[in-house]
Amino acid sequence: MKRCKKGMESIELVNAIHNENRRRGWNLARLAGHIGISHIYMASLTNGARPLSALGLDKKRKLADYLGVSLIDLLLECGTLRGEDFPNGSVIPRMQPRNAYRIGA
Repeated sequence: MKRCKKGMESIELVNAIHNENRRRGWNLARLAGHIGISHIYMASLTNGARPLSALGLDKKRKLADYLGVSLIDLLLECGTLRGEDFPNGSVIPRMQPRNAYRIGA
């Protein structure tokens, strides 16, 4: 997983948020309202000032739904879950997104 400055977990995840906003014609303020956080907080998540892993589970669920990916994919991508968190090194099948975006693709 690519990482960038200030501890931002995934460039791909942040890019996906911006790409989905463009596709829908939304801005960060509208997405923030949809998720239930302030525009300032959303901006700090996407510019790396705060980690995406800091979002509560309910907010992450809304973000995953917005992006059209599974919650597990989002949790893995933002660092909340790691492959080692699963017993016996089991492999988690990645679900196909509902739209063209796929984290890490």
